[in-house]
Amino acid sequence: MPTITDPHHDPGVADIPLPGMDFEPLSHTSVRRSRPYDPTLPPTRAAIAAFWSRVVKAPAGGCWIWTGAVSDGYGRISWRSAGVSRTEYAHRFALVIAGELDHGAIGEHRCNEPLCVRVDPGHLIASTQSANLLYAVACGRTGIIRSLAERHDRQARSLAVRDAVSDGWDPVAYARASGNAAPLDTPPLF
Repeated sequence: MPTITDPHHDPGVADIPLPGMDFEPLSHTSVRRSRPYDPTLPPTRAAIAAFWSRVVKAPAGGCWIWTGAVSDGYGRISWRSAGVSRTEYAHRFALVIAGELDHGAIGEHRCNEPLCVRVDPGHLIASTQSANLLYAVACGRTGIIRSLAERHDRQARSLAVRDAVSDGWDPVAYARASGNAAPLDTPPLF
């Protein structure tokens, strides 16, 4: 039966076997990334081009929807340079390339669309975590004040929105996928 070995363990004291533990514990030195990662790696020209190729723009002042990879309900983009990689939320990437994402800032969706990458005061701004939470509460999009029946699975919703507009802007398909049952000419609350 295997035992857990503590590096600070007194060799004069016997290890206690753990029942049901019939595998070798992993050492911290055996876990490593497949390639070097740098959270400060600046976007490459190729990454910026790839980003814009996956954005569908609604007409007029509408959202710019990310149609690439989606994880946890938000868009994701990855890029590499000189063997080093970085992955970022698509909305944070938009703020990075706009020069508006300072250290410690987050991306706040004023339009309440998790896939929107339009850097604009009515859509996506650099903000703080506390300001973002206050805005979410004010808009009613936090789990604290929603009923269970009104909760939406952000991941499923985002995948539906992405798929609805992946071939180009379609206001009917977007409204259906986003769960917006209001007539298309109804002005938004925010």
